[in-house]
Order: sequence, then C-alpha cells, then structure tokens
Amino acid sequence: MAVVSATATACGPSATPAGGGSGGGKHATIGLVLPQGDKYFQGIQEGLEAAAHKDGNTVVVVNTNNDASTEATQVQNLVQRGVSAIVMQPATASAGSIATMKSIGAAKIPLICFGNCTDDAASKNIVKGVVQSDNTALGTGTGQEAAKYIKEKLGGKAVIGLLNCDSFEVCKLRKAGFKQALSAAGVRVTYAADQEGFLADKASPIATNMLSSNKSINMLWSANEGGTLGEIAAVQNSGRAIPVFGTDISDQLAQDLLNGNNILQATTGQDAGKTAAKAYEQAVRAIAGQANAPFSVGVPGITYTRSNPDSVNTYLGK
Repeated sequence: MAVVSATATACGPSATPAGGGSGGGKHATIGLVLPQGDKYFQGIQEGLEAAAHKDGNTVVVVNTNNDASTEATQVQNLVQRGVSAIVMQPATASAGSIATMKSIGAAKIPLICFGNCTDDAASKNIVKGVVQSDNTALGTGTGQEAAKYIKEKLGGKAVIGLLNCDSFEVCKLRKAGFKQALSAAGVRVTYAADQEGFLADKASPIATNMLSSNKSINMLWSANEGGTLGEIAAVQNSGRAIPVFGTDISDQLAQDLLNGNNILQATTGQDAGKTAAKAYEQAVRAIAGQANAPFSVGVPGITYTRSNPDSVNTYLGK
C-alpha cells in the first residue's frame, strides 16, 4: 500500500522547488520509493520530508516490500500522479528494477538513486544522481575502534574471526575498510577465519563453530547487522569474554552496546539523515535542470561505541 506523507499542496511535473524556503515558484512534489520500512528507511523518509517541507515542497512515499512487481506498480502510480522527481532505492538488482527506473526517465521525470545503486542503477543514462553510504568508511569506522581496543586491552595484537556477506559488493568494501583501519593503526592481526554469515539465525551457529574450532580467536567482526547479532549470540553461548565489533545499527544492536555483558564494543551504521539530505539536494538540482556535480556522493557512517552511551541513547530516542 502506498503511504502518502505530505502536508503541502501537490502539483505536476512542471513544478519547481521553492529554493531554500524563499518561494518564487510552484512547489515540487517528490516521490520517495522505499524497499522496506525498517528504522533506517524511516530515517530516510523523515530526513527527506524535513528538507522538502522546509522549502514548501511535498513528499509522496511508497513502499515496494523488496518486490520488483510492486515497485513497478508503485512507480507507475507516481508517474501518473505527475511528481516532479523521484528518489528511489531499487528493490532488487534485477532487470525488473532497471526497467522500472528507465520508465521514469521515459516519462521525463528526474530520478535520483540512493542506497543500493550499482551498475545500471548508477548509470548517467538512467539517473540524474547517486547518493549512498560510503561502505569502505563503514568498515573503517569500526576498524579504528577495534584498533584502539587491540592496543589498549590486547597488547597490540589480535586473532580475529570474520563473518562476511561477500556475495554483495558493498560487503567486500566494508571488510576492506575494516582491514585497512587495522593496518593503518599498526596493530598485529591474524585473521583466523573468514566465513559467510549475514542472516542472524544462520550466522549464530557459524560463529559458534568458528569459536569452537579456533580457540585462539580473541575478537570477532561482522560486515552486517545479522552477522553481528549472530556473533553476539555465539559469544554468549561460548561463555568466553570475546569482544565483538560490527557493522550497521538497529535498536537491538544499540541495546547490545548498552548491555552489561560487555560483548558488543562498537558498530558503524549508515547515516540516514545525511543520505536523505544529499538525495534531496540532488533532486532539487535535477528538477531545476541542473547537473549534479559530483554525480555520485558517498556518505560516511556513524560509529556507535560502548564507551559513548550518550550517542547510543540519542539513536534510541532517549
């Protein structure tokens, strides 16, 4: 079901943005296409709405539930509504989503891709701009905290077990960033295991087996939320005092940072607010017929740590 989230008056594709809230033209209507409704995408919606409403513009939000067919229908509804621009994270990397994105251009509506934008989804022939998390930086942020921990509590060296999601290109970048941060810090590191595990229920037994077969492991890292949750559960089951460093942020991971079990030490999550703000800026320029330069923007993440509970509580809205 499409969720309309707007308070300003909507208008057709010829609308122009109000320009910093200063008026002087018709208001713009921006379609926001989300693949799901978790807290990160709620943050995207809130950020885009805040920026648009400041300018007197309107946001119309639809959710595709990660389904390419639903996505095609929802996008067609936005096209028929006559939105001024569309900001979209593709539901899939399949030809279906690309065909839907091309249909937006065929309707002469500017399209900004955010989030999962690779290959054709990031092509200048299809979109007017790209905004997504700097996935290398997501790994680097946590890696820097892990390096501090190794220096301060592990005598400058560590044996690390990794859970990856290398079947996705972004996860390879996260892992590379994590390793780069440790290398730059000059700590001595051995990677004892590097296994795929990114769904929490499957990651937990994988991490448990990793710990039982590699008794020398004294630190764990994961490339995503599911893997991080799996590692936390594995450490709890092992009874060993092994620190976990992760990627992504959610209410559950935030609570784990505040938990007195001292397992999760740090995790770096995507910055929904800045991603939304940058996507809105690109949409406004595209509506005005201006080229986006740079065409592609990488947004660093936010690192949350056990040692700074205030930032964790802020994330939780406390």
